[in-house]
Amino acid sequence: MDAPKKRPSGPLGSGFMNRGYLLMFQIADETNRKKLVALCEGEWQGDPVLDDAYEITNELDPDAMEKTIADLLGENDRAAYYYLTDAKRMFRVVLG
Repeated sequence: MDAPKKRPSGPLGSGFMNRGYLLMFQIADETNRKKLVALCEGEWQGDPVLDDAYEITNELDPDAMEKTIADLLGENDRAAYYYLTDAKRMFRVVLG
């Protein structure tokens, strides 16, 4: 009889290799909106769902993503993202 297989150790040991996000935003400043779209389509490996909504799947830490988004928001701008944790729970975070 074979020995039981060990689960991988480390932060990705749960079986989730990436984090999944759904990001929606309203940014009035065209330059900041374009910066966020460029991040979503480039480095963050997102796919557009609507003009200002992206489905993102990568290894990006929610805190790092949140700080980046918050830095691009103006006074009346809004952003919200939903993400699935490794505990299979969905969380909503509203920035604005």
